[in-house]
Amino acid sequence: MVIRYDYGKKEVETCLSVLVELMTILGEFRDNIVLVGGWIPYFLMEENRHEHVGSLDIDIALDFQKISGDTYKTILQILKSRGYEKGKQPFIFYRTIPTENNGNITVEVDLLTGEYGGTGKSHRTQSIQDVRARKARGCDLVFKQNCLLKISANMPDGALNEVTVKIATVIPFLVMKGMCIWDRYKEKDAYDIYFTILHYPGGVNELVKIFQPFKSNKLVREGLGKIKAKFKDIDAPGPVWLINFEDIDDKEEKERVKRDAYERVNAFLDTLGIEEFKER
Repeated sequence: MVIRYDYGKKEVETCLSVLVELMTILGEFRDNIVLVGGWIPYFLMEENRHEHVGSLDIDIALDFQKISGDTYKTILQILKSRGYEKGKQPFIFYRTIPTENNGNITVEVDLLTGEYGGTGKSHRTQSIQDVRARKARGCDLVFKQNCLLKISANMPDGALNEVTVKIATVIPFLVMKGMCIWDRYKEKDAYDIYFTILHYPGGVNELVKIFQPFKSNKLVREGLGKIKAKFKDIDAPGPVWLINFEDIDDKEEKERVKRDAYERVNAFLDTLGIEEFKER
């Protein structure tokens, strides 16, 4: 089990360094790339950024319908030329960065894309130039609901660089997290969901205002319904995975955090009229 204390300062900083490098080398495609996944709460909640653990990997969504094959270098050529190694899965790449004392930190980069259009339902990937990106449920939302953010960090070569990146806004982020927490056992999903609802500027009332116009969208209702299912009571997976990720020892504090997660998440979802998702 990966917990908060596995997110070491050096590892998180290295991942951020690779993120800036990645968005630098893929600059030609930047208009059609959106950052998703575990970095989003860190960047969206600017005032509470110091409280979030960050991420140890990078998820980027590629808009396969808009990325042209007519480029000087392909995505694969660019990645390989900068030391990114392809994993066993065609949509995963690894960037290994040397550290002091002859060590290494390896950052995983996942290429994601939308489900609709392109290959049929039986295929789990879409072709984009000479790479394949994994279809992620809810990812189609992110290409219309994103915002621009300037990210600055020292790249692996030591250069301090700033890049402008499209990042998922809160709607596609929570929808995609709902899909994730339903399909896998990863404690950080619960942490990211709770952190976002706890710290979003303006609180639950502001989140409700943002989601209200989209609550009839099928993907939105499904993603939020899956969050509802995982936070449906105090001892449901969501609250329990949250305290496990936080590695809380004190029994009273465990119960307090679980209850707060249950009540806060459900206050948001109940106001929107979201029902628990159930598979047919």
